[in-house]
Amino acid sequence: MRLEELADTIDTDFAIIQARRGACMECKAGCSDCCRARLSITRVEEHLFRRGVARLSVHEQRELRRRAQDSEREMCPALDDEGRCQLYEWRPLICRSFGVPLRHRSEVVLVNPPVIDVCDLNFVDMPLTALPAADVLEQTELDGELKAIDDAYCERNDFPKGERVGIAQILASLDVDDTRPT
Repeated sequence: MRLEELADTIDTDFAIIQARRGACMECKAGCSDCCRARLSITRVEEHLFRRGVARLSVHEQRELRRRAQDSEREMCPALDDEGRCQLYEWRPLICRSFGVPLRHRSEVVLVNPPVIDVCDLNFVDMPLTALPAADVLEQTELDGELKAIDDAYCERNDFPKGERVGIAQILASLDVDDTRPT
């Protein structure tokens, strides 16, 4: 699946940047500052995400559903109580890329020049504009690749193109057999 190949590429790029710039990055297991949002994902990412959910135990699925149905919760419902993602292996691209510097390009560069963005915890003592191009992921390119993959998936599966689904919505609607023992 092309999505898995793109995810692997992002993971590899992230690891390379982290190896070179790790002293500037706070990203590590248990850090969940970037997970303080209720994100939405594309239909093709939803497919991969649901495959991951299906591999979890009934107990884990129930916990995911419970957290997703908690309207007071601001954190992503995939995070457990220790701040670790239960669906890390199947996380969407936004989760894979956040933390390293991301360059966002506008269609009208002279009006809106490219912007480099990063987690507020990372690169605090380094000007992002001083980073070499190899240490910055091109968000616009990633978005374009994801859109092409998602459009093809939606066309094959008769979904409207460009539609996004909330992670919390997916997890809140899990059909978990509550009569089955954990």
